[in-house]
Amino acid sequence: MSSLATGRSAKLGAGLVALAIFAVVPSFFNNLSIRADAALAVIFALAILSVVILTGYVGQVSLCQGTFVGISAFATGWLFNSGMNYWIAAVIGVALAFLLGVLVGLPALRLRGILLAIVTVGVALSFDYYFFQDQAFAWFNGGFGGWSVDSATLFGVNFDSISPDGVLHSFWLLLAVFAITAILVVNIHDSGSGRRFRAIRDSELAAATMGVNLTRYKLLGFGLSAMVAGLAGAFYPLVVGRVSAQPFSFFYSLQFAGFAVLMGVRYVPAAALAGIFMSYVPELLINVGRWTGRDIKYDYFNVILGALLVVQIITAPDGVWGDIAKRIGHLQPKRRRVAQPDNVVTT
Repeated sequence: MSSLATGRSAKLGAGLVALAIFAVVPSFFNNLSIRADAALAVIFALAILSVVILTGYVGQVSLCQGTFVGISAFATGWLFNSGMNYWIAAVIGVALAFLLGVLVGLPALRLRGILLAIVTVGVALSFDYYFFQDQAFAWFNGGFGGWSVDSATLFGVNFDSISPDGVLHSFWLLLAVFAITAILVVNIHDSGSGRRFRAIRDSELAAATMGVNLTRYKLLGFGLSAMVAGLAGAFYPLVVGRVSAQPFSFFYSLQFAGFAVLMGVRYVPAAALAGIFMSYVPELLINVGRWTGRDIKYDYFNVILGALLVVQIITAPDGVWGDIAKRIGHLQPKRRRVAQPDNVVTT
């Protein structure tokens, strides 16, 4: 077995061990809040993984990932309350997120950088203030109260947001979905499509010159990214028990992008690390406030994120996980490597 294959196997094994540990820990706490935070961590990790695909792999900027999460969550809640099986509704919600991602990707065929970012901001704000909240779309967003999701079953196992066991089941299922998705994303990175994605990220002009179909792969990148974000949205109603507009606002899209950059926008494990940070640190700050008798608000979490981003850009431009990976790489003994071109692409 080559050293490259051995390294990949070691990384996969380490990742699976880390996921196994994370899967076991919440089961020791028969506490609804702790288990719900664990499930939300995986939901956030999926949303941030969608940024890794689009920005880290394809080099496209999107500030509307929360919109993709929301369109899937609202569609799932709407169809479930219309009498459809929850899991079928979730699949349709993910499919709708994929289609919206392709539509949003159309401007990316001619725009990039700050201009593309502004277009995605417009998409996020339009859905945030109108489609997710306006009473004209109450048939979809459920009106002022949103949609309520009590429980769902799969192969006789109950999933809900009101019992510790039900939330734990949702967490385990979410973690399995994240693990499968992460492995697929890593395989995409090492595939022919992944090389085309990276060629577009490095230079669109050079990629086109080498024969990469920019239209196909840009739209594919947006679609895959939105689909992964849609997976997060499809599980959100089951974990929280209700779908409302606030969790899918433009502000959350900014947080997803910020955490992706902070932890390492080009690395799949960084999404898991960012999801845990995003879910548990706000709760930790609130508990610190209770212990110290101080009023620590959620806004302090945003201040911390902003400060960490400034420090990270200066000290670790490749992100926290990228810096860790490089340090571990320097500690390992040097192996003889056969040069393999990264940007050789064919149609």
